Amino acid sequence: MHTQELELAQSFLSTLLIIFVFGTLGGKVAERLHIPDVVVYVVVGILIGPPVFELIDIDPRSVLYQVILISGASFILFHGGMVTRLSTLRRVWRTIGLLSTVGVVVTAVVVGVGASWVFHVPVAVGLLLGAIVASTDPAALVPIFQKVPVREKVAHTVISESAFTDATGAILTTVVLGFLTAGQMGWFGVGAEFLRLAAGGLVIGGVVGLMAAFLISENDHGLLREFTPMVAVISVLASYLVAERLHASGFMSVFTAGIVLGNADAFRLTILERQAHAAHDFIDAVGLKFRMLIFVLLGSQVDFGTLSAYGWPSLLVACIFMAIARPMTVVVSLLPDRKAAWRREEILFLFWTRETGVVPAALVGMVAGAVPEYGKLLLAAVFVLVLATLAIQASSTPWMAKRLGLLTPEV
Repeated sequence: MHTQELELAQSFLSTLLIIFVFGTLGGKVAERLHIPDVVVYVVVGILIGPPVFELIDIDPRSVLYQVILISGASFILFHGGMVTRLSTLRRVWRTIGLLSTVGVVVTAVVVGVGASWVFHVPVAVGLLLGAIVASTDPAALVPIFQKVPVREKVAHTVISESAFTDATGAILTTVVLGFLTAGQMGWFGVGAEFLRLAAGGLVIGGVVGLMAAFLISENDHGLLREFTPMVAVISVLASYLVAERLHASGFMSVFTAGIVLGNADAFRLTILERQAHAAHDFIDAVGLKFRMLIFVLLGSQVDFGTLSAYGWPSLLVACIFMAIARPMTVVVSLLPDRKAAWRREEILFLFWTRETGVVPAALVGMVAGAVPEYGKLLLAAVFVLVLATLAIQASSTPWMAKRLGLLTPEV
């Protein structure tokens, strides 16, 4: 006899099976068409979800949905930290620092004001949308720059920015959401809360990352070298949960732990190449599965009625995002960094290279339920923004790099 709990478990497993089967097929289609796989995942979600064939249906307010989003964002951020090189940060740290702090705020404000005007909603709601989409997408960018040999300084800056802005964008979203729901925090309080969340996440993530690196390093105390993938998983979960329990930023903590573990040599800890590859390969594989889950679920939540109501305004906000917010962010962040000696073609490339994806998709799924009166608007707007930036900007990044002469000479 099947109990209700067993039937629910089997239903969940069936949903996972359907998502992974159709998602894998979609990934193969994306590879053949040379387009970002996440775009196809969204389309797959629309087809197999309630909008069309109703093969899957997960309530966005359910615990399962939230677990997938939080876990996915955490693993992707951790991997973004692991591939961030401290040597690169030292060369262009001012630019990356400005892009991931001041730049995130500029993006959020410009998009927020534009969204408030386009949708006729309170500025705070517009700022929430701006904060959600202020994160870049390392999940889309890293594969592009692995295949396209863009000038090293530019490629490393874009990848590092994408990882940092995911963390700071998530913090800003948390702060703006708190301001919107509580309605009592002044702008000074918003800034103080941002710093508190970020600083706490940095400290906790740093400690967790050092402990993980120590346990798998090549020394007498590297007790868990043979369990390197599991140490990485424990690092992701521990850094997020400890930070959140201590009222710090779980996302900043996860990202920092990834940076420390990925740059263990900078802390005089030697991780053998075998262990390093094992950690990278495992986290990358887990991140792929979560990326597939998040975007298929995002597509499955599309409401064509809502999209018809908010689609064209959302497209206008996407234009503001790409044509106004991004150039302003780059100008504000790059020009003060005289030592980086940014050239005109590099600045123009950074104007265009601004995909958004996994983390905004995860964030909107988390916050939509907290502001139910604007939940559908936020979901529709983020859906359009993600598709627009990935389909237009990510797909044309190789062409833009070639057009601006940023490909390395040996290619």
